[in-house]
Amino acid sequence: MNFNDGKWDTVIEAKQNPFSLKLNQLKEYKDLIFLFVKRDIATTYKQTILGPLWYLVQPIFTTIMFVLVFRHVASVGTDNIPPVLFYAAGTILWSFFSSLLTVQARVFYTNKDIFGKVYFPRLTVPIAMIFSELLKFLIQFALFAAIYVVYLFNGYSSFLSFRLLLLPFIVIWLILMATGLGLIVSSVTTRYRDLAMAMTFFLSMFMYAAPVVYPLSEVSGRLKTVIFFNPITAIIECFRYSCFGTGEVSLTMILYSAGCTLLFLLGGILLFNKNEKAFVDVI
Repeated sequence: MNFNDGKWDTVIEAKQNPFSLKLNQLKEYKDLIFLFVKRDIATTYKQTILGPLWYLVQPIFTTIMFVLVFRHVASVGTDNIPPVLFYAAGTILWSFFSSLLTVQARVFYTNKDIFGKVYFPRLTVPIAMIFSELLKFLIQFALFAAIYVVYLFNGYSSFLSFRLLLLPFIVIWLILMATGLGLIVSSVTTRYRDLAMAMTFFLSMFMYAAPVVYPLSEVSGRLKTVIFFNPITAIIECFRYSCFGTGEVSLTMILYSAGCTLLFLLGGILLFNKNEKAFVDVI
C-alpha cells in the first residue's frame, strides 16, 4: 500500500472479461515465467547421462525408423524430397505439437500443489511451457537445418527460397493451435480424468490422420477429404512447402485451419479462466 496517497499499488480481483489475458500483469511476472522454464528443463532431464542431448536422440531414431518402414518397406512416396529430410521435417513438427499439447493438457494437475498455495497469474505456467517446448523444438530444428545444409551442398540448391521466411509464422500458428487444444483438455480433465488418460492414445492415432509420414499427394478419395479436415494438415503441408517447395496447400485449407486455431484458442482461454478459480477444490 502506498501510505502517501492511501491507494493500493497492486489489486487482485476476479477477471471481469472471460477472455482476459491480463498481459500487463504477465509482464510483471516475467521472472517467474523464466523460473518455470528453468524448472521444466531441469526436472525433465535430471539424473540423466545425456541430458538435453535426448532432444536430438528422439528425432534421429524416429526419422531412421520412418525411413526404413515407410520408405523402404512400404514404399511410400515423399514428393521427390530426400526421405531423410522429408521424415525429419514431419518428426520435429509433430513432436513439437504433441509435446506441447500434452504438457498444456496437464497444466492444472501437474501444478496443483503450487496453484493451491500462492497467488500468481495462472497463465504464467502455460506460457512457460510454450517456451520450454519451443527451446526443445529449436534444438531439433537446428539438427534438421544441419541436415538440410548437407543436402544443399550435394546439389539440392533449389530448396533455397524466400518461402523459408514463412517458417516463424507457421511455428507460431502451431503453438496457438496446440495451446488452445491443450487448455481445453486441461480444463475438462479437472473433472473427467478419462480424457487425460485417453489423450496419449488418441495422439498416436491422430498422427496417422495427418500427413506426417506421407505426403498429402499420396492420398486420394474420401480418405483425403478426412485428412484435409484435420486442422494440423495445413500446418504440416505449409511447413514442407516453405522448406522444400512441394506440398498441397490451398487457401481453403489454410483458412479452415486458421479458423479452427482461433476457435481452439478462444475456447481454451475461456475455459482456463473459468476453471482456474475453482479447480483446486475439484482436482
